[in-house]
Amino acid sequence: MFSSSQRQPIKKHQHAAIASRLASAASSTSATSSPSAASSRTVVSTAPRPRPAVKVATVTRTTIVKKAPPPPPPRVAPRPSPLAKDGNKDKRKSEDGRRDSPLKSRKVSPHKRSSAERDRGRSDDDESSARPGESSSSSDEDDAPAPKRLASATVVERDVSATQDGAVPCISAEDLVNGDVSLYATSSPASEWAGAEVPTVVLEYPGLNATETYPLLAPKNAGNEYDPIEDLLSTIRIVLDFFLTPAQSLSVFNHTSATSAFSAFLSAPTSRSGTPSTPTDPSTPTPAPTLPPLMRVLEKAKAKRDGPAFLAAVERYNEGMRSLKNDGTIAANIKEIKGLPERVWMKITGQAYERAVGPGIELLSKYAAFSSNTYGELLPKFVGEICQLTGLGPNSVFVDLGSGVGNCVVQAALATGCEAWGFENMPHASSLARTQVTEAEARFRMWGVNSGAMKAVEADFCKSPEVGRILQRADVVLVNNEVFSAGLNQSLSLLFLDLRQDTKVVSLKAFASSFTLSAHNSSSPLAILDQGPQKQYNSKSVSWKAEGGTYFIGRIDRGLLERFNAREKRRAAKAAEREKNAA
Repeated sequence: MFSSSQRQPIKKHQHAAIASRLASAASSTSATSSPSAASSRTVVSTAPRPRPAVKVATVTRTTIVKKAPPPPPPRVAPRPSPLAKDGNKDKRKSEDGRRDSPLKSRKVSPHKRSSAERDRGRSDDDESSARPGESSSSSDEDDAPAPKRLASATVVERDVSATQDGAVPCISAEDLVNGDVSLYATSSPASEWAGAEVPTVVLEYPGLNATETYPLLAPKNAGNEYDPIEDLLSTIRIVLDFFLTPAQSLSVFNHTSATSAFSAFLSAPTSRSGTPSTPTDPSTPTPAPTLPPLMRVLEKAKAKRDGPAFLAAVERYNEGMRSLKNDGTIAANIKEIKGLPERVWMKITGQAYERAVGPGIELLSKYAAFSSNTYGELLPKFVGEICQLTGLGPNSVFVDLGSGVGNCVVQAALATGCEAWGFENMPHASSLARTQVTEAEARFRMWGVNSGAMKAVEADFCKSPEVGRILQRADVVLVNNEVFSAGLNQSLSLLFLDLRQDTKVVSLKAFASSFTLSAHNSSSPLAILDQGPQKQYNSKSVSWKAEGGTYFIGRIDRGLLERFNAREKRRAAKAAEREKNAA
C-alpha cells in the first residue's frame, strides 16, 4: 500500500472506470435520500472502504561470510630473458636522436627531451606484465584483473648475440664533438667536471672489450646539436633496463628498470618451443642495495653541475659493468635475447646516424626542392611499422630503392635480422649511407648484438643490372616515391617484372591508383600489382612534415593477369561460337 506521499498517478485508461463508479454511487445515494436533496446535489460517501488483509511473510536472511584469500606470494624480480618485447606505448621521444626535418636542423631532433624524461616512465603494458613467480590469470579468490600481455608482433624473434670482439674502430662521441668544438660550451659546467679544458670519461658497453670516450660538454644549441651527456645517460639506462635482469640491476646499481624486458618476454606470446631458464634462482632474495640509485645520482649530479659526483657515478657504473662482463653475466644475458625491442634498436641505430650522418646532413638540402632528388627520411617508428606489417625476418631480403643515407637499411637489418640493400643515385647521400653502414656494424659489436647483412650501393636503380639481380630475391621493396615524377614512377614500375610472386611493394604514392586491367594494357607491369588498400601513417613519421599521411603495401600477384587472360580466352571462345552459329 502507498502512503499519501507515494500515491501513484491515475493513468489515462483508468478515467472511464472511475467515472462509472462515481455515477453508480450517485444513483444509489439519490434513491435513498430525499427528493430535495437529490435535486440540489449528488452526495458521495467518503467513508473508508474495508481493506483486505495483507499477509506478511517472514524472511530469514542468512549472512554468508566470504573467506579472505591468502596473501599473494612475494614478488620475485629475476626474469629469464633480457630482451624481448619493449611494448612501450607512451609518448616519450625515442633515443635515436633523429630530427623531424633534416633540411632544417643539424644533428638531432628539435623535439628535445632529457634522457630522464625519455626513459623514466613505464608504459601501462610494462607495468602490468607478469613477472616470474606471479600468476598471469585471475582466480576465484582474487578479483583483480589479469595482467595485460605485451604484444610480441613488433619483436622479430632471432638470436642477436654477437660473436665478435667489441673493441672495433668507430666514430666516438669525442670524435663527433671535436669535429666542431665551437658548437659546445667550454665554460661552466664544463670547467667544473675535472679541471680539464675538455673533460672526458670512458664508458663501458655490453660488448666484449667495448668502450667509448665521451666529452662532458653541453651544446650551445641544445635543440639542434648532438648532446654527448644525454647520449651517455640514455646509453646507461638502456643497458640497465634491457641487458641486465631486474635482480642484477637492483643489486649492483640499485636500479629499478623502467621497462621489464625479462617479464615482457615471459608474458608475450611466442612461437618458440621453449623458454630460456631463469638466470637467477627466483627463491633467492635479492640483497638489499646499500648505495643510492645510480640513475638518480647521475641525473642529480648533472642538474647541479656537480662534476666530481657525476664522474664518480660513471665510474661506479663502469666497475659494475666490468665485473658483470668479466664473469660472463652480460654475455649470458645477451645469448638469451630473442629479438630486439624497439627502444634498443632505435638507440643503437640512432648512435650510428648521429656520428656518421649528422656532420654532413646540411649538404643534403642543396638538392632541388620538390624534384625527384629531393631528400626526405622515413623516421624509425614508421620503419618499425613497415617491418612489422610486411613480416620481415632473418630469412628475408629487404631492398630500399632510393635509400638516401641508408637509415631504413640499417634499421631493418638490426630490428629484424634481414638482409638489407639500399640503392641511391645521389653521390653525397650514398657516401653518407656507406659511412653509416660501416659505423652501424661497429656499433652493433660494441653493444654485443648482431644484424643481418647490409650493403649501400651508389647506383641508378632504373639502370643498374645489380638492382635487377637483387630484386629477383627480394621479399620486401620500399620506394619513397612521395615526390617522384610520373615518368620516374613509370620507369620504376618496370622493375616489378623482376619481382617474385607475393613480393611486397611499400610506397608512399600508389602506382596503380587509376589502373584498370584491360586487353589494351595487359602487358603493363601494373597488371601484376595488387596495390592493396590505402593505409595511414601517424604524425612525426617522416622528416618533411609533422602531420601524418598515406602509404600503400602492394603485392605482386601474377594470378591477376592469369585470371584476366583466362576470362578473355573464354570470352573469345564464346564470341567465336556465336559467330559460328550465326553463320
